[in-house]
Amino acid sequence: MAALRELGVSEPMQRLAAGECLHEAFRGCCLGPPFYVDRGAAVPEGPPLVPLWERDSRVAAVWRQHDGLAFIEFSIEHPGAFEVLARSEQGFWASRFDFLYECDLAVETLRAAAECVGFRFLERHLASREAAEDGLTSFAAHRAWLRGLVAQIDGEAAGSGLGA
Repeated sequence: MAALRELGVSEPMQRLAAGECLHEAFRGCCLGPPFYVDRGAAVPEGPPLVPLWERDSRVAAVWRQHDGLAFIEFSIEHPGAFEVLARSEQGFWASRFDFLYECDLAVETLRAAAECVGFRFLERHLASREAAEDGLTSFAAHRAWLRGLVAQIDGEAAGSGLGA
């Protein structure tokens, strides 16, 4: 927890990583503490990594790089093949809320969960998702759309002091 505080992540994210379920929407996908990594599972090489939570063999984590934070996801079975999901906490939440959207949660539920963690871009996510829906016909198309949205949010979060 001290490492998360030092990185500057929000209190709600710290609480989720510690295992406190702030909203039922997070129970199956965004709730720590990590089990396998805390018990020695392989992690990507690089700067000191702070795991947030695990889902099956997938781990969400954060680390500080030379130019700021990076929120990553990796498999404990193939830790070298990690993916940078976002460069800000707000961008990271965009990726997580897209997953929750894919789980067919009601919009009211998404809004309540977003409020619990201070995710300020849910309405933009929902509007962008609706506008892009017809073009999201493949995994690659969805991935490209989400990366573009996250990059926009990362940029705005960094410029407004919402970087963490």
